Amino acid sequence: MYLDYFGLKETPFSIAPNPEFLFMSERHKEALAHLSFGLGETGGFVLLTGEVGTGKTTVSRALLKQLPATTKVAFVLNPTLTEIELLATVCDELSIPYDSDKMSVKQLGDAIRQRLLENHAAGGNTMLLIDEAQHLSVAVLEQLRLLTNFETDTRKLLRVVLIGQPELQQKLKQPILRQLAQRITARYHLLPLTVNEVKAYIMHRLQVAGCERPLFSDVVVKQVFKAAEGIPRVINLLCDRALLAAYAGNKLQVDKAALRQAIEEVALNEPPRQLNLAYMFSGAMLGVVLLGAGYVYQHWPVLGSVIADSLPQQRTLVEPQLSVPVAAVVAPSVTAAEQQADEWQQLRSSSRLPPRAWQLLLRAWGYDAPASQASCDLITSVDLYCLSLNGGEQMLREVNLPAVLKLEDQGEPFYAVLRHWGPQLELWLGERSMMVDQAWLQQRWNGEFQVLWQQPKGFDGVLKLGSQGEAVHWLEQSLSLIQGKRSRQIFKYDRQLSQQVKQYQRQNHLTADGIAGVFTLLHLNQQIYVDQPRLQELN
Repeated sequence: MYLDYFGLKETPFSIAPNPEFLFMSERHKEALAHLSFGLGETGGFVLLTGEVGTGKTTVSRALLKQLPATTKVAFVLNPTLTEIELLATVCDELSIPYDSDKMSVKQLGDAIRQRLLENHAAGGNTMLLIDEAQHLSVAVLEQLRLLTNFETDTRKLLRVVLIGQPELQQKLKQPILRQLAQRITARYHLLPLTVNEVKAYIMHRLQVAGCERPLFSDVVVKQVFKAAEGIPRVINLLCDRALLAAYAGNKLQVDKAALRQAIEEVALNEPPRQLNLAYMFSGAMLGVVLLGAGYVYQHWPVLGSVIADSLPQQRTLVEPQLSVPVAAVVAPSVTAAEQQADEWQQLRSSSRLPPRAWQLLLRAWGYDAPASQASCDLITSVDLYCLSLNGGEQMLREVNLPAVLKLEDQGEPFYAVLRHWGPQLELWLGERSMMVDQAWLQQRWNGEFQVLWQQPKGFDGVLKLGSQGEAVHWLEQSLSLIQGKRSRQIFKYDRQLSQQVKQYQRQNHLTADGIAGVFTLLHLNQQIYVDQPRLQELN
C-alpha cells in the first residue's frame, strides 16, 4: 500500500522470514561463533535460547548455511513427541526406512546408529536440530542423550542443536537431566538488540527494500527501541504500522505521532507479552531475607545472553581477554616499579562502579551482558540469584563461588571479581587479571562480598518440615541422586526428607538440623551443577 509512496520495491518489515533481509547483529554473530565452536569435532549438544522474536531462527539459518555439504541435517519443528515418535521423525528426516507397524525404540535406534556410521564412513557428519525445544519432555530429552552415545573412538556421531525459549534452561537444570547438561558444549542466550543495533537493523531492511533515505529519525528509532524492547519481530510490527500511518497522513518520514499510532494498534492486536517481554525490569527486589551472620540474599537478574561452554575447563570463550597479569605491569604492592603507578591508578579508576564487576562475574558463570544492564537489583529470565554476605575469608571459602568484592586502595574504592583462591588470588578488573597474595587483599577488603547462585524454583530462604512446593521436590530429587536412592517424587517436606538432609549435612560438616537453608543448598549445588564456576576446585 505504501511501497510506491516511499519508493520501496518490497515490504521492508514483513515478519515472514526472508533470507534477503537477514541482519546479523553483533549478538547474532557472537551466538553463531559459540554454536559453531560447540559443534566442533567432538560433537555433543549446543543450546540456543532467547525470548520470542529475538532472532533464534536467524542464527540457526546462518549456522546451517556454513555447514559443509557433507553434513546431513534432521529437523524437528514439532517437539511435542514421545520417545518413539522422536526416533521415527529422525528416521524420516534422514530418509531411513523402517516398518511403521513394528517399530520400537530399539529398532529405530539401531537404524539411526547404522545411518550415523554410514555418514561417518563417507566422511560426513549428522546434525539434529530441534526448534521450540522447551516443549520436549524429560523422557524425550533423555532419549536424545542416549542417541549421542553413538560414537567412535574420537568423536560423537550425532550433533544436537536445541533451540528454545528461556524455560528450556530451567528444564535442563533438573537433577534428572544432569547427564545431558554435562554434554552441552556451548550455550548462548540471545538478548534483544541495543538501540544502535535497532537503528542499523531498520536502515538495513529499508536499504534491502530499495529505500536509501532515512524514513525514521534517530529520535523515532529510540522510541521504537523502547517500545519494542529491542525485539526484532516487534520492531517489524511497529515499523510496518508506523509507515502505514505516515503514508495515511501524507508524511515523508515517520514521526512521533505515526509511531504512537502504531504502538497503540500493535498493543490492541498483539498479546501483551509481545510488548512486555521478560526483559522488562521489575523495578523492585523480589525479596530480602536476613540470614545467619547478617547476610542478605536478593533475586538476581541476568539480562545477559547465555554463552559459553558448560564444561568446567572450557569457559575461556567468555572470560575477559586476559593480558599479562596485572601484578607484572601495575603496582598492586609496594615493591612494584614507580613508573607503573599511573597504570594501576587508571585500572582502579575504571573499576570504581560495580556494574563492570558484575559483568565480569556473569562471565565467570558463562553469561554475557552489557555493563549498563548488570547489577544485583534487576531480574530477568535467567535463573540466577544474588547473595550479599559478610563473613570474610572463612565464609568466602565456605561458599566457594566467584565473588564481587568492594576494595579500597589509597582511599579510593573500586570493585573487583575474585575468581580463584589459592596460594595466590586471582582478581579481575576490567579486561585484566591480576595475582595478589592474601595479605594484599585483606588490607583492602572489609569482608563483604556478593555472589551468584542457582536456587531451586520456589525457594523462599529455608526448607523444613511442612514446606511444600517445587523447591522441596528439587531437594528430594537432588539428595536421592547423590545418596544413590530412588526419588520418591514428593512435594512436601516430611520426616524422611529431614533425615536425608541431616545425613547430607553431617557428611559435609554442616549443622545437622534437618533444615535446608542457603548454605546447605550452596553445598548441594556444587555437586548437582557440575558446570557452575567455583572459587576453588573441589578435591
